[in-house]
Amino acid sequence: MKDIYHINKIFYIITVGLYITVIYGLLMQFLLGCLQVLLFSILIFNFSKHPKVLQKHLIIYGVITGLYLMFYFSHNHFSIVHFKQKWTSLVLIPMSLGTYFTYIVYQLKNAKNQKTVCLQNEGN
Repeated sequence: MKDIYHINKIFYIITVGLYITVIYGLLMQFLLGCLQVLLFSILIFNFSKHPKVLQKHLIIYGVITGLYLMFYFSHNHFSIVHFKQKWTSLVLIPMSLGTYFTYIVYQLKNAKNQKTVCLQNEGN
């Protein structure tokens, strides 16, 4: 779990940092999104091992991400669209999803750390 957290954290920080140049931020955001969908798939395979509260967060993330991807790929983004709509669909929503996923992975890491500490304390 710690590896997933650290990989996600590094890519997230790089993405936010590259938004200084906007275009590189958008390109990195695409990579971050692909990585997070892959990491989400890994977390889903271990779904029953996660605390119930975080299982809910994973379900919510999966549904919202699925709806966003269906909406995004079903609309023609090459047409002339109002700038605010394009900015929202290309930057704001994906980065919000990325931030939410980063929060989920952080909470999973903390839950695993607390469980390890509890088990170590019981052994003493």
